Amino acid sequence: MNELLIIAPIAAVILLGRLLGTSGAVSPQTFRETNKILYWISIPALLLRLTVRANLDALGGWNLFFAVYGTYFLLPLIAFGIGRLFKEDRKRLAISALTSMRSNQVFMGIPAVSIAMGNPGLEALSLFLAMSLVGYHVISIASSQLVVTRELSVRSLLGTISKVVRNPMVCACLVGILCSSLGFREFPGWIDTTLEVLGDIGTGLALLALGASIKVVSLKGVFRSTWRDCTIKLFLHPLTLFLFFSLLPVEKTMMQVVVFCSAMPVAVNSLVVAQGMGMDEHYAAELIAVSTMLSVFTLPLWIRFLGI
Repeated sequence: MNELLIIAPIAAVILLGRLLGTSGAVSPQTFRETNKILYWISIPALLLRLTVRANLDALGGWNLFFAVYGTYFLLPLIAFGIGRLFKEDRKRLAISALTSMRSNQVFMGIPAVSIAMGNPGLEALSLFLAMSLVGYHVISIASSQLVVTRELSVRSLLGTISKVVRNPMVCACLVGILCSSLGFREFPGWIDTTLEVLGDIGTGLALLALGASIKVVSLKGVFRSTWRDCTIKLFLHPLTLFLFFSLLPVEKTMMQVVVFCSAMPVAVNSLVVAQGMGMDEHYAAELIAVSTMLSVFTLPLWIRFLGI
């Protein structure tokens, strides 16, 4: 029952965002502007404040790195192989490779961890994001590009890396870790309060924006077309990480946060990547919508399994 109580507020706010978007009470333009505030100000402020305070020992040496990046390299191969067995076309195979590891870590992961685990969970999440975000973007985009074009463009790869290192969330995490490693573990009171206020506005807004951004699809037949990739994203991804951590142990809270975030649905910005790279964007939209709906039922299972 506790698992359902954790997920219920998340589902309720996502649904409210959907209702606000479809009813016209809040315009699509408002949500687009809201996303800019989240992307450039609120979430970076939250991550900066948390990484400065975080215990760097929770990174667990190289164990976290090898577990996370081992999973990132393995999942696109598995998704591609399964798709080939079912004779999917190349544009859809590229979506399978792209989404196999692209969890909605920010717009759904941060609010979910905040509700389920509080500040200790958020501190662990900020360290995880700082370590993983570059590889998260580069490996997922490179693997899908390799599938759809059968070649890996160095120029495109460098362009992706350039965009990632300028990502305000990546920069906030890296600056926070640098300050923490230098012994600067807390900002002056007024700066810390400013960052806290800016960060606090992000949790609810992120879930509302997520709800408004989901394209509702016809359920007739859509589960039949998406069940394989939903299973990979919602079950195989977190299970693979959990197995890696059984061999490469890290601090318990970090393990729980990383596995929990990997169980999040497909990231909404995967649709933008699909559109920009000429992949099957219709299938990407279906996968985002279905995995988000299913996660309402699968996340409580992972909360129970992980003992959160």
